[in-house]
Amino acid sequence: MFLFSDFNNFESMARLYSCVVIEKRWKVNYNWFMKIKGLAVLKAGEKLQEFEYEKEITDNDVLVKIKYSTITLGDTRFIENFWGDTKYPLIPSLEIIGEIQEVGKNINELTKGDIVGIGYQVSACFECEYCLAGKEQFCQKQKLICVSEFGGLADSIAVDHRFAFKLPENLQDAFSTPLMCSGLTPFVGIKKAGVKEGTKVGVIGVGGLGHLAIQFLNKMGCTVTAFSHTTSKTDLLKELGASDVVDSTNEEELSKLERQYDFLISTSSASLDWNLYVKALKPEGTLCFVGLPPKEVSLKAELLADYAQRSIIGNYIGSRKDMIEMLEFASKHNIKAVGELFKMSEANEVAEKVKNNSVNFSAILEN
Repeated sequence: MFLFSDFNNFESMARLYSCVVIEKRWKVNYNWFMKIKGLAVLKAGEKLQEFEYEKEITDNDVLVKIKYSTITLGDTRFIENFWGDTKYPLIPSLEIIGEIQEVGKNINELTKGDIVGIGYQVSACFECEYCLAGKEQFCQKQKLICVSEFGGLADSIAVDHRFAFKLPENLQDAFSTPLMCSGLTPFVGIKKAGVKEGTKVGVIGVGGLGHLAIQFLNKMGCTVTAFSHTTSKTDLLKELGASDVVDSTNEEELSKLERQYDFLISTSSASLDWNLYVKALKPEGTLCFVGLPPKEVSLKAELLADYAQRSIIGNYIGSRKDMIEMLEFASKHNIKAVGELFKMSEANEVAEKVKNNSVNFSAILEN
């Protein structure tokens, strides 16, 4: 029997014993530790390679065996340090579906065997003004995959159970995985703008986020125009719910759409003539940005004021309540991503495909 003189010595011994084996866990009275294997980028410009890290798992955490994860354009930007704040080593992938393997002793809502979805945000302080108001996505102490936590290109992940969302049976497959971020972000932007049934709306950019936004808006009873730079997707976009498809780069065609739309949501990562899109809004119409163009967005301020009173808003993921609402809506209407399924061993090739825009909407990896 070990005698520990204080709490710190106890913690030190726990860490020591946790490092002795890789595939097994040694439980202690308060936290425990596990080795997790994944694929990481060790330096900017390098390829994904095998990587292992030790994760401390608390009484509020669940350990999830990953079944599916994705590689998005955002992941490739983190890999390349596009925004200048990537911390290496980096295990990307911020959309995950998996099965709960272990449950912390403080958890009653989830059990072993539950299938859960995990998105970009994996913790919050639950004490600040935003958390207390149910807006955890604005918590200044939040932890995010690709920013402060390792992601889904791994065999397992451990997160605060409050950010592991139990999935209904019809959303447990591979093509539901993108809902966890690519679905949540536009859904909340649409909700924030107060879009109502019967309104005329448009989706600018129809990649991973945009094709889900079309489905949400269609099932909300809106008339949806898809703005895409490629005509090869026209038939599929109409199957997803678009009533019309417009060339997003054709200025002559866009100029004919002045004052036609109540709401436009941009999921595009391209630099476009935003003056034309603002003009396409009706008076009191709203343009919502959820995609991130590589350059500054430029437009004439007078278009927001003169005879119009138009608005521009942005959206950043969503709260836990938003996530639950989105999943319920997607389950009710059987909304899922269109995409391609790959093996985890193909991660480097998939990342290149996503970067070069050669994947049809969503790239999903299976463990």
